[in-house]
Amino acid sequence: MDKATINGFDLKYSEQQMFGTSDGAELYFELRGEGPQLTILNNFFIISPLWRNFTKELVKLNRILTYDFRNQGASSPACSELRVEDHVNDLRELLDDLQIEKTYLLGTSVSTLIARDFALAFPDRVKGLIFVGPVFSPFGSRRRKLLTRSWLNSLEKGGPACLFDHIYPLVYSDRTIEGGGTPAYLALRERFLALVSHEQIKINLQASLTTEDDPATLRQIACPVLLVAGDGDFLSSPASLSATSNLFPRASVELLDFAGHVPYFEATTAFERAVQNFIQNAEKS
Repeated sequence: MDKATINGFDLKYSEQQMFGTSDGAELYFELRGEGPQLTILNNFFIISPLWRNFTKELVKLNRILTYDFRNQGASSPACSELRVEDHVNDLRELLDDLQIEKTYLLGTSVSTLIARDFALAFPDRVKGLIFVGPVFSPFGSRRRKLLTRSWLNSLEKGGPACLFDHIYPLVYSDRTIEGGGTPAYLALRERFLALVSHEQIKINLQASLTTEDDPATLRQIACPVLLVAGDGDFLSSPASLSATSNLFPRASVELLDFAGHVPYFEATTAFERAVQNFIQNAEKS
């Protein structure tokens, strides 16, 4: 992933489709393609148009819904503190409005918490779960919350730029960081700072602290589950992913070579292939 690739990312809000929630917020969404329904949840640092760059093959075979969370991108800013539960309810209302009864649900990084909690709250709405770079642990919440508080500390000390410097070497693989060098670092940093504000990040990260990682609850998720991570993910080691997969009744693990915490950036082809194979197999079962 080099500077030219990063500068070439499509980030345009080309389809101004808005959904109004029951409490007056507006959520930007995009619905593309035909086939099995796949709903993709942003993490807290990206916007929904970015997914067009990582789903060029998936959209040929699936109907893909992406949207900006409340307090993100083109959606309404938060009027007060947020909880993971708020994002879960927003997702339910959006699916209801679009008359989507059941969907494959893909969460990435922090949004794996939203995908997990949605599946626990509304199991009949989920055909399958894809957790990309899951942040929840098979042992509990402590490490995740310590990491989140360290990111909040960096944000308070030096703003979004300081936070980016904190997470950059954690999120991307050594091959990407060395290969892209300073130009790629600066290009990613520029986009990060253009997409987020200090207050947005603060509210969103604090929201992630409002849910717990009780390993026992994962046993309640009966739908097929795919755990995807780069082999250089700082948070999801192969042993940890294996332990997590053993908690689900029906789970498999896919490790992507030479990728870190956001493998769709670094191994797009392998990411799309893993997701498509999972959906195809689930559709047959």
